[in-house]
Amino acid sequence: MLKTKRESRIDEILFYLPSGLGEEIRRLARTRRGGAADIREIRIRAHSRSSVSFSDECITLFSTVDKGQMLGIVEKLIDGALYAHRDSIASGYVSIGGGVRVGICGQARYEGERLVGVGNISSLLFRIPSGECAFADELYSAYVDGTVRGMLIYSPPGLGKTTALRSLAGSLGTGKEARRVAVIDERCEFDESDYPFAEVDILKGYKRSEGIEIATRTMSPEVIMIDEIGEGDAEPISRVLRCGIPIIATAHAGSLEELRARVALLPLFSLGAFDCFVGISREGGEYRLQIDRTDAVS
Repeated sequence: MLKTKRESRIDEILFYLPSGLGEEIRRLARTRRGGAADIREIRIRAHSRSSVSFSDECITLFSTVDKGQMLGIVEKLIDGALYAHRDSIASGYVSIGGGVRVGICGQARYEGERLVGVGNISSLLFRIPSGECAFADELYSAYVDGTVRGMLIYSPPGLGKTTALRSLAGSLGTGKEARRVAVIDERCEFDESDYPFAEVDILKGYKRSEGIEIATRTMSPEVIMIDEIGEGDAEPISRVLRCGIPIIATAHAGSLEELRARVALLPLFSLGAFDCFVGISREGGEYRLQIDRTDAVS
């Protein structure tokens, strides 16, 4: 039987892990109705028990990882090229292709006030991108039905904002009404192979401010997408708006009220950068969208 793309990504991730740990995860996956494709996260801890999260359950693993094995995992992740990954490690993650981001937890190292690296790594979080967005059609309709300036998608962490952005990029970039979409992918969480026939260009690894400027000047986009906007993003986004290019972005917030309180975003709200706000929540295993139009945030 041919493996799905998600199952293949899981296999690639297990390659980085000690054989005993990887085999335990495979055995667990075989007991699940969705198999390996049901895995959402794998957390590795050198100081405690590791775990694997499926779509409806987090299971603690029996296999343990010591400090030496943790170092071995990290060496594999960076392919021995520490310098090439220095900046991303200092930012708390490593990207390993296929849209997979590995969160890194350890002891911070500073030079003066500047964070320059992380040592004594004790925890790793492999986040596996979801292949499907459960509310793709509703999200697409929310954008095309009257959105002129832009859309801001918000939720607490882990509820699918990045998945929503991936899906919307493909929807807007295909078909007779396809638009040229530029994605500013600072943490390398988008995979070009997901868009084989779409008008989607992905600027990987760029800092958001630089990526926004380069996309605007060189790619002639009709829409620019940015994941997890925050402090420092208001000025470059405002320049894009003055060029007449709409923005689709995501932000952390548990409600519209919390979104209003995000000080870093207030300049964008004042400019009217977004005329559609989409909140993602999950109740009883079902995703729900709260869609608010212009003037919901002021």
